[in-house]
Amino acid sequence: MKRRVVITGMGTINPLGDTLTEYYKNLINGKSGIKRWESLDMTHVECKIGGDLGNYDCKSSLEKFKESLSEEKYKKTRKLFRSATFSSKTAVLCALDAYRDAGLLGLDGDPFRTSVIVGGHNLNSNYILKNAKLFLEEPEFIDPLCGVEAIDPNVPAVITEVLDLQGPTFTIGGACASGNLAMREGFRDIITGECDSSVVTGALFDMSPADIHASVFINAVVVKPEFQEMPEEASRPFDASRCGFVYSHGAGTIILEELESALNRGVHIYGEVLGVKANANACHLPQPAAETQERIITDLLKATHTDPQSIDYVNCHATGTPVGDLEEIRAIKGAFGDHAYKLKLNAPKSMLGHVCWSAPIVETIGGLLQMQFGTLHPTINIERLDPEVDLDICANTSIEHRITYILKNSFGFGGINACSLIKRYEE
Repeated sequence: MKRRVVITGMGTINPLGDTLTEYYKNLINGKSGIKRWESLDMTHVECKIGGDLGNYDCKSSLEKFKESLSEEKYKKTRKLFRSATFSSKTAVLCALDAYRDAGLLGLDGDPFRTSVIVGGHNLNSNYILKNAKLFLEEPEFIDPLCGVEAIDPNVPAVITEVLDLQGPTFTIGGACASGNLAMREGFRDIITGECDSSVVTGALFDMSPADIHASVFINAVVVKPEFQEMPEEASRPFDASRCGFVYSHGAGTIILEELESALNRGVHIYGEVLGVKANANACHLPQPAAETQERIITDLLKATHTDPQSIDYVNCHATGTPVGDLEEIRAIKGAFGDHAYKLKLNAPKSMLGHVCWSAPIVETIGGLLQMQFGTLHPTINIERLDPEVDLDICANTSIEHRITYILKNSFGFGGINACSLIKRYEE
């Protein structure tokens, strides 16, 4: 019998909240998490706005798990936090939250039967830049553990140490598609029988001012002066005046679990993962291509034996770039034909900004919360809808809707595309 994969736990830290309740409330209320950067020195950068969590108190957040962890484990984790990077700490906090949400924290089980997959790359960019500056000034002053903490594989490694897991563990990078690629690997671990569960984390990209400055050069981010003064209005997917994306901090974890395991434990099931597909544009430049995006959607529907007419909701990638948003709309129309006009769409980045590598996971969590509570969040900042965007994008208004299927799109730089399909769980 084919093994089925469900989602049993979720946790996130993003500009709209660090609990599922707060995150969902702010999504539904159409609240923007974008402001002027405070944790980064943007003196020499034209774009001065983003979803800034650089001053987030990870130590205080860890204290919320004091009662859920043994005294020894809590002390060990607190000690790990002394040297851990911002990306590592937020990844651990999300993993702990999701693991607890799934009812797995503290349970005895085979540690080799759970994989830990982290989506993302260049995770510690700002940390590395700071140490590089120190090296140029005084080599002896760099972080003594920089050789360990700076590398991406340390993020999943710290998660395994905190959760005592010993299954397949690695990072997988594909720019803004990284989170879905990580879900793809965790899903495969379970359906092949290698694992019974997977901790899938979209890790926080600790971007540096130089990373944002580089994006200014290629006209990817918002630099218009009026939006520097009104940051909450800057991220505007599908609007005619959209002019780029807005960088944000954010991380999220979902727990994938084999269905029978979840049923035997009697835990809440957020949804069933039917499949995750990936493809490429055969072009390394950041030029979204509707043709390959359409192909990945149709391939995903075929692979999961899903009737396109049954899909009812698309959680869009929609970053707010002039080209990218229209290519996604064209892909959706191409994949669904006339049925596209019956779909509900929305763009979480209108409120979150772009949390980069973790976006597919953070936004999937938002989609599953909408599925659970029966209301779709608005796509905010729509003052004048682009004339080509003639689908229902929930413009500026939350809408009551019972989701049956979530199609989650993610299209990354490098022409890397990955889409997931999640269904409402029914016995």
